Amino acid sequence: MLIVEEQKKIASLINAIIDIPLVSEELEQTIFEHAVAIIDAALDDILPEVFAGLLRDNGKGIDKDHARDFSQRLAEAVNKRVNLPYLNEEQEGRLIQTVIDPIVKAMIEGRRLDDVLPLYAPPAS
Repeated sequence: MLIVEEQKKIASLINAIIDIPLVSEELEQTIFEHAVAIIDAALDDILPEVFAGLLRDNGKGIDKDHARDFSQRLAEAVNKRVNLPYLNEEQEGRLIQTVIDPIVKAMIEGRRLDDVLPLYAPPAS
């Protein structure tokens, strides 16, 4: 569903939000890139291919009013398939939702993933 560059961008967003104690930021980035790839593979299994096209086509999309419910259902479905033993369940759930939220927002008609991802960037310190 995602290309490698998109996976890395999402992993960087997650790295700014979730901390794994006792490991460096560089190692966290590698761990989160791995986690995003696993979540992306689960999304490929769960969703029909047509949804991947919605990420990059702002002329088509899902209904904005149902996006939040869809995002939550999708996160629950992915969480049942994905196990990330280096995170506790709360962190894992938060990570999955953090990956899925911008993906679903990009599926809304009139939006694309390239336009949505910058909205999730943490403020510069």
